[in-house]
Amino acid sequence: MEHPLAALPSVHEILRDPAFRAACGDLADPFRTRLVRRAVDSHRQALLEDPEERHEPGPLFSSILDQCIREAEALQTPSPRRVVNGTGVLIHTNLGRAPLGALVEALNESDLGGYTDLEWDPESQERGNRDLRLQRQLQLLTGAEAALVVNNCAAALMLALNTLASNKQVLVSRSELVEIGGSFRVPAIMEASGCRLREVGTTNKTNLRDFEEHVVPGSSVLLKVHQSNFVQRGFVERVSIDEMVALGRRLGVPVIEDNGSGLIANQYAALLQDEPRVLDSLDRGVDIVCCSADKLFGSIQAGILLGTAEHIEAMRRNPLYRVLRLDKVRLALLDRTLKLYLAGDAGSLPLWRLFHASLDELEARIAQLRLPKSGTRWLSVRSTPLQGRLGGGSNPEAVFESLGLELRHRELSAEALKRRFATRPVPIVGYVQQGCFYLDLRTCFPEDLPELQRALDELGGTGDALE
Repeated sequence: MEHPLAALPSVHEILRDPAFRAACGDLADPFRTRLVRRAVDSHRQALLEDPEERHEPGPLFSSILDQCIREAEALQTPSPRRVVNGTGVLIHTNLGRAPLGALVEALNESDLGGYTDLEWDPESQERGNRDLRLQRQLQLLTGAEAALVVNNCAAALMLALNTLASNKQVLVSRSELVEIGGSFRVPAIMEASGCRLREVGTTNKTNLRDFEEHVVPGSSVLLKVHQSNFVQRGFVERVSIDEMVALGRRLGVPVIEDNGSGLIANQYAALLQDEPRVLDSLDRGVDIVCCSADKLFGSIQAGILLGTAEHIEAMRRNPLYRVLRLDKVRLALLDRTLKLYLAGDAGSLPLWRLFHASLDELEARIAQLRLPKSGTRWLSVRSTPLQGRLGGGSNPEAVFESLGLELRHRELSAEALKRRFATRPVPIVGYVQQGCFYLDLRTCFPEDLPELQRALDELGGTGDALE
């Protein structure tokens, strides 16, 4: 009987194939070889694990070649790559949360291509501090005594707890032990920070007495976590920020709030009335407020810490801060965002421009598209009212008026249509509802319209049959 590995092609056969060579682009020869060798080795292992299964040389060669071509092309594709967001979700975690738009121009303005004064003080000619400029901006913006910026909000909470509550008990309501994106849970973050979690109250009702019964002056910290991605209604009770701050002041216990969404400005529509404001928490006397910069703050991924100078300085001296601090690229982008806030121009951030776009503006975007007519593969493509959402763990029940396209195809189901849009060179992400595929134009930028037009034309054309 022929040995099961006899059908396996050699590495050199794949390397010499014209299709593979074309897919490799600028990939250097040593890495082409390594890519192919890994693919051949994986197939060799599969053959050894199932020696009874017969393989013909031709199909096996094609299978390995296709795998190598896909991997080579993936290596040549920029990452992360552009995606057209037609979901109507403004802060879409899977699509990068808040869009940056013109903020990236800050990379050129800051001359990041060369050397920078990241940690150099021209006055003293000595080493400086990379985040003091951001601290001054955040102090002016929020009125906080001090500020610090780290990698994300989970990192901000971990740094705060590790600094202020290591080996101490942290009291938090059971109803606020939330799970955030990617299956990360607040209790796991607390455990990693070195504190001792003390759950108080019940799932639906927590009152001040629950905290008072367990708090120990000098060895406790009070924590409040925003229920950002779910809502409790009915027979529920929560302890307010004012009550927690009063208890903390009375017993000399720090109060930390995980605000989450990072809403700074107070003028952003009635839709956000239920969303906690960072400034309100600071005004009420919370010692440390943690929030995200890439949600309702409208900027890059970062975690912002605001609060008393004593606590912030302690965090800055914590060795963990060095692990969690921002690099020069994100510092430049956040600096640009803060300049817009301080100029009173936060509404020009891409997130808020999309949020405030009127229905007339959305109609104008649709009017720029040549919607398919009869005689194409499209059964119907029509403008329709839709409902947008904030996303990103902000006001999970809140929806607002939007406008978009309802698409029905003669040959493709709604799910198949969704996949065809999503697997384009520039993915277009929509959603399926009640057997139709929808694209919400609120979350599409004007520069996305040509890409939408190409997709409509190609899927409605008279070329090769669609599978």
